[in-house]
This record gives sequence, C-alpha cells and structure tokens, in this order.
Amino acid sequence: MNSPFWGDLYAMFPLRIPPQPAVLPVARPTMRRGFSLIFGIAAISMLASPTTAAEVRGRVTMPSACSPEVSPAVVTLRPKTGSATTRAEKGSAEVALVHQRGLQFTPRVQAIRLGTTIRFTNQDSEMHNVHVQSTRETFNQSMAPGLTRDFTPERAGVVVLGCDVHAHMRGYVVVSATPWFAVCSRTGAFRVDNVPAGEYEVEVWHEMGRPYHGVAKVETKDVDLGVIELQGEVPLGRAAVLARANDRTWGEVIDRVGMLLSASLKTARRPNGLRAARRLAEDAYFVEFEGSDFEVAVRNHLDVARAAEVEAMFRKAASDARGVSDGSVTPDEAERRVGVLLARLVDLSKQLDRKGITSRSALDRGGPREVAGASGGLEGFDRAARLAALSVAFVEVRAIADRGDRDDAASALATVYFEQFEPIERAIMIARPGDVVPLETTFNAIRGGLREGLRGETLANRLDGLRADVEASLDRCAARPAGTFGAAFASSLITIVREGMEVILLLTMLAALGSKAGRPGAVRALAWGVAAAVAASGLTAWGLNSLVNATQGRTREVIEGLVLLAASGVLFYVSYWLISQTESKRWIDFIKRRAGRESATGGFAALGLTAFLAVYREGAETALLYQAMIAGQGGARAGLLGLAAGLGVGAAVLGVIAVVIRVTSVRLPMRTFFQFTGLFLFAMSVVFAGNGVFELQSSGVMKITPLAWLGGGLPILGLHPTLQAIAVQALFVAGAGLALALYLFERGARRPVAKEKAVGAGV
Repeated sequence: MNSPFWGDLYAMFPLRIPPQPAVLPVARPTMRRGFSLIFGIAAISMLASPTTAAEVRGRVTMPSACSPEVSPAVVTLRPKTGSATTRAEKGSAEVALVHQRGLQFTPRVQAIRLGTTIRFTNQDSEMHNVHVQSTRETFNQSMAPGLTRDFTPERAGVVVLGCDVHAHMRGYVVVSATPWFAVCSRTGAFRVDNVPAGEYEVEVWHEMGRPYHGVAKVETKDVDLGVIELQGEVPLGRAAVLARANDRTWGEVIDRVGMLLSASLKTARRPNGLRAARRLAEDAYFVEFEGSDFEVAVRNHLDVARAAEVEAMFRKAASDARGVSDGSVTPDEAERRVGVLLARLVDLSKQLDRKGITSRSALDRGGPREVAGASGGLEGFDRAARLAALSVAFVEVRAIADRGDRDDAASALATVYFEQFEPIERAIMIARPGDVVPLETTFNAIRGGLREGLRGETLANRLDGLRADVEASLDRCAARPAGTFGAAFASSLITIVREGMEVILLLTMLAALGSKAGRPGAVRALAWGVAAAVAASGLTAWGLNSLVNATQGRTREVIEGLVLLAASGVLFYVSYWLISQTESKRWIDFIKRRAGRESATGGFAALGLTAFLAVYREGAETALLYQAMIAGQGGARAGLLGLAAGLGVGAAVLGVIAVVIRVTSVRLPMRTFFQFTGLFLFAMSVVFAGNGVFELQSSGVMKITPLAWLGGGLPILGLHPTLQAIAVQALFVAGAGLALALYLFERGARRPVAKEKAVGAGV
C-alpha cells in the first residue's frame, strides 16, 4: 500500500484491504493528503450513519371561500413523547417579515419556529398599529409610516395580528415548537423534509377551518398523508366573540373583501388564471359587500351616492383582474386601487358604527331603513330601451350557460348587473327603495345557481321571472301622485269658492263704506285698490308657475315640494272650522275699522291701499294653493282639466252669489259654509303635506324610510309608503285634534257662565 491515500484511510480504519496496483498518477503529497481526508469523512458518514430522516407530504383541501392564494393552511408535526429520535430545539437567529401594505397584513399567513423574531413594517402612508390579540402574548405598538417593530413570541401557537386603527386588518403567524412545519401552496400541497423516524401528532390549521388533528408514523421511507379535508368555519381571537358566519361586523367583511381582491390579483398573474381571478373579484362584491348587507347599510343609512361610488370601485377592481392578466394594468397599480377601496370601506364602516349600525343584525334592529342622496329618478329614463337591453343580456347569459361554461356564465350575469341593471336600479331607488334589495337578492341567487350548473329551461324561467320583477317595479315607480278629474275638480271648486267668498264679503263691506262716505273719490280709490290686487295676484300666479316650469329634474322637484308644503301650512292655518270662523271675522272687522277710519278722514289713497291688501291677501293665497294643486296632479291631463273646470265653475258660482247678495241683500249661512269648507281644506292640507314630502324625497333632499306594510300607498290622497310622509301627515292630524280638544274644553267652560247669566236675567 504505497499510495499515501490508502495509507491515510488505513490509518483511520484498520481494515484488511487487498493490495492495489500502483496505477494512479502520482500527485504532490499535500494534495493527496487533502483529498484523502475529505473522502475519508464522506466514507465515515455513509458507513456510520444510516438514513433515518424521511419526507412527509400531502394535500389540504378547504372551502373555496378560504382563498388559499392569500390565506393558506399550515401543517405542523409534533413528536409524541419519547417517539422522536431527535428533539426539537428552541431558538433561531432568523427574522420573519410582516408588512402593513395596502391596509392589509402581508403575508397574511406564515409559519415560524419558536424563538424567531417577527419584524413588522408599515409601508403605507398612514398610521397603523400592531396589536397581538393572542390571549397570552402582550404586544400593542403604534406604527407610523416607515416605522419597524420587532416582536419575539414566547410560546408556540397562533399569533393573531390586528390593527386598532383599521379594525378590518388581520394577520396570522403560526409559531411551531418543532422544526417540522410547512405552509401549504395555493393548491393545498405541503412537504415537510428531514422528519426523523417516530410517531407524530399532525395538526392542520387554517383561519377559517376547524383544525385537523391526526397521527403519522414515520419510518425510513417517505410518508404520504393523502388528502386532508378542512370543513366549517371557526373565527379566532376577537373574531370568535364578534362574528358568526351570517353576522360579521363590517370590519370582518372588509377583511374578507381585501383577502378576496388580493387573491384575485395574485391569481390573475398566473397563466390561465383570469377566470378564477374574475370569480374572486366578483365574490368580493356579491358575496361579501352585498351579501353581508354592508351595501344596504351604506345605501339606507348613509346615502345612495356613496353606495354607487363603492359599487363603481368594485367594478374597477374586477376589471383590474383582467388588466393584470393581459398586462395592461401593473400589479402595483391594481393593488393601490384595492387599498383605496378598502380605505373607503373603512371610512363608511366608521360612519355606520357612529349610527349604531355595526353589522347586519344591528341593521335589522337599528330602526327603519333610510335612503338619501337619490336623484334623477325616471327623469329622462328610457324604460323600453333599458328593459330591452336587459332582455338581450339575459339571452347571452343563457347561451353561455347552455355551453357548459359555468364560471363564464356567472361572470356574464355579474356584468349584466353592473352594466344593464344598475341604471335601472338607480331609477327604482327613488320611488321604490324597498324593491331594490329583493331584486339584488334574486340576481345573486341566480349567479350562485349558474356556478352550480343552472341552465336550460330552469335558467330561462328564472331569468324571465327576474325581468318581470324589474318591469313590475318600474311600473310601480311610474305611479306618481295620480291626476284624476273628479278629485282635481272638487279641490279646485272648493278652493276658489271659499277664497272667493272672503273676497266677496270684503268687497261688499268696502263698497258699503265707500257709498256711506258719499264721495266719488272713495269709490274710485277702492276700485283702483281692487284692480291692483287682482293684477298683483295674477302676476304672483304667473311667477310661481314660471319658476316651477323653468326648472327641471331635481330642482323642480325641490321647488314643487316646497310649494306643496307651504300651501299645506296655509291650508292648515285657515281650514279648521273654528280657526276659519274666528280668523275671518277678525280680519273683516280689522279691514272694516281701517276702511271706516280712512273714509271718515278723507284719506282715499290709504283706503285704496287697504282694499289692495285685503284682496291681494286672498289672491296670493289662491295662487299658491292652485300652484300646489297643479304640482299635486303630476302633470296628468285629466287632473289639469279638472282644475280648470273647477276654477271655471267656481267663478260662475261666485258671480251668482255676488249678484244675489247685491240685489237681494240675502245673508248666507256663513258659519255653516266655513265649517264645511274648512273640513275639506283641512283634508287638502294633509294631501299636500304628503305630496310635498314625497317631492322632496324624490329630489334627494329628504331621506326615505320605506314602510313595506303600506304597499304602494294611495298617491291620490297623498298617502305614500314612507315614514317621513306619514309622520308629517300624522302631525297635521294631531294638531287638528289638539285644536278640537281645546275648543271643546273652552266651550264646556263657557256653558255654566251662560246658564248663570240666563238664570240671573230670569230672576
């Protein structure tokens, strides 16, 4: 054994090896000794240490809602006592990074060895904090933009991360006491290397799944655990207290939205990942934002405009998935827009929280649903064209579904919702806000059915039924305050006769005073005053009508609503028969005293001014009431004809009454007349109040609280199925009831006094 190599090996292992021929090239002694040492160490390793470590692999399946692209499962192997040949050791010099970026923790889920330090970084431009919500860990630190914080868990388990500034943010770090753990891939596959022989407890954790516990026995060969299926949902940490599957807080909804949108963008980067990415983005809107009633809460308790703004942002997020897939949108830009959307949702959730609407159940308990910010309505809305476009789009959805493309059909229906139904939805929201949620629910149900394979005649029937529901809702929306000839005629006749009677009484009294003065100047002054009042009344009527007609859309609805409410207040003031009688008497007595004083002193200009004020008061009031009646007819031809006919007949009746009073000096039963007309005008004031509130609601100035139990209401009587309209009308009725009670009380108090006087007179 002349070779130094064999000499070294022989010295290390005194084995009997047959002599070898010296056929190897001669090398320098130092080089030969180095190679001999390396080879010797390798030989020792192979001879003295047989392979005892194996690979443990498998696959974890979860519900599709878990989004493993962003929120994967974690597999941990823990040796049973005394069964492992190698003991796990605590401690690591590594650092695990968790970023706060786009109002999310990134990565959302990771696993570390006990002793590893977690380093948090704030890569957003706004303040965060990191709050470790695990029960036995204490870490709650503010995170200014650009700041980093380190945290080393002291115990194995799941570290739940939250942000107290943005309640929706969630992150999870699984801390393992052993080195044998793995984070699953997006397909659920996992592999744990170098697992020594022994018996192990297998635990599989996921934030939305019930933990799996099993046993694995590792020998010298690899172990395949097969498919491990996680089912159910169990929230962790604070979420366990606050959330249930059907009643998540808005923060938890936002968290799910962010997870789905992030998963959508990650999936869009993969080859052939567009279909799955599109589905994730659509689920973020339909399943989370709309399905949790977050959208209903925003629309009903904040306003329609903000709900529409968020809906457009979701639509853009779905389109960004396609853009990332084809390269037209950069991932960074798409992630930035997701962050903006999440920030907007956080802001809206805070506004809802201040109103006490913290979740779907709070929405149900939080009083009537309200709608604000709606505008436009059916103004300029092409009903036939919209319905036709909806029908064509439904046919295309059916064609895609019948080809067997389930996901494509569901996405096509989502596109129909955003492009064809949304404009219709905005129109329905004005007059029939209660119809919107059932229609949205039906859309979402059909979309879910498409994902399950809905097709053929069943799908056709459901889409036809949905279109019929949309059309029926639009029909109900078109039911504006009805303009009928009979009601308009009666309102016009009573109004002009009642107002005209006061004018006749005033003119009769003023003419008598002028004649009593015995001077032509007094009569001429009265005539000029009356003529000026008639002209001014006509100008007032023309001005009101021109103001209303010169405006369109929302402004016109606002003006009509204000006119109706003003007229309602005037009618209420003069309508109740007790108030009407005393007010008319006081007004006429005042004019009589004023006119008598002016005629006695020869101030005929002042007498003419008195006549002007007396007549113009009634004329302006009449102009206001007629403008309100015109607005209340909703532009219906029959209603406008009824108003004109009532005005004409009323003027004729007034002419006859004036002649009869002038020629025969007959005294009319004014008390009975004012009682009858007062009751009728009070009813008109209630109708005007309801219609006025409805106009303001249609313009978006006043919120809408639908009352489903009233159905479609009764617009001809100003009865609209909203809490605000009914409340105002109830206030009018309550005021009349209070006035009646006071009158009866005073009348009862006067009766004993009158009886006592009668008895005294008899004595």
